[in-house]
Amino acid sequence: MKRIVFKKKHTLEWENVPEPEITGNNQAIVRPIAVSRCDLDLPIVQGQTLFRSGIPIGHEFVAEIEETSPEISGVFPKGTKVIIPFQISCGLCPDCSSGHSKACTSVPFASHYGMGSSAKEFGGALSEKIFVPFAKQMLIPMPSDADPIALAAISDNIVESWKLVGQWLEKKPNSPVMVLGGFASSIGLYTASLAVGMGASEVLYLDDNQERLGIAESMGAHAVPYSVLPKSWEKKFPIVADCHGTKEGMDFSFRSISTEGIYGTPSIFWTNKLEIPYLELYNTGAVLKIGRVDSREHIPEILKKISEKKIQPEKVVTKTCSFEEAVDAWLEPATKLVVKMERT
Repeated sequence: MKRIVFKKKHTLEWENVPEPEITGNNQAIVRPIAVSRCDLDLPIVQGQTLFRSGIPIGHEFVAEIEETSPEISGVFPKGTKVIIPFQISCGLCPDCSSGHSKACTSVPFASHYGMGSSAKEFGGALSEKIFVPFAKQMLIPMPSDADPIALAAISDNIVESWKLVGQWLEKKPNSPVMVLGGFASSIGLYTASLAVGMGASEVLYLDDNQERLGIAESMGAHAVPYSVLPKSWEKKFPIVADCHGTKEGMDFSFRSISTEGIYGTPSIFWTNKLEIPYLELYNTGAVLKIGRVDSREHIPEILKKISEKKIQPEKVVTKTCSFEEAVDAWLEPATKLVVKMERT
């Protein structure tokens, strides 16, 4: 079968590999039908992360079941459309059972599709077929009326919005929210959309990109452009989602949090030596939420919000391409690229 591999910096290539096979119980083979480029994927291929080349690429995807091990074929018949968390997890170990499947101890730490050394074992989504271990735990049926293109990013970038604002608005309804857009370009928009849909009393979206500002405004956010970030915003917010991806954006966001406010970010800083304004945060009493998203746990929450029309993921997709075009299109700028995987 064919798949696309991150060969070297700025280079993707086609690769022919054997098709995956069912080798035991609780396994599935799926055919990706829509693959979304994560906000992190382009920096990976551009050599801006610690992820090394030589791996199959892509981790945000929805798929159709091709085959399962016999004992679960009645639950997941061939042709069933499914969502697959990008983090590999058994669903049964102590970490999985406590709601932290991203730290599953049945597989090497931080096992993912399409990222890191684990992709050599589990593959990447830009493939004709994908093997799914722990199928009963990992496969989530896709709603029959769902648009695969709109939903393609649900395992990562869309569920980041639940981490950043959804879980807090559930506890503190009507809270004002500030979203700072930037390198996590689609995540900021998903987050603004969810905040609006969940009834935040104000959703301020800041960005220096006109396309993203227009999308945020179409979703009902108060979209405000800037050319230079100030030290802080003139108004403090109890929930701040920092999708800027820079130290400057992080400091601005910290200083824009109200007393006992919550700061969240999807960004990764590739260092253990990042300074923060500790005393200012101490005096504010801020809550900082960083770290990898809980993909398996948050997908059902977002599916519920989509069914309630409280998030509009379809508005974030700005470009689509075919599987055949993906080698080139994956490297081109776009707020949210989705690959339609049907082969001609």
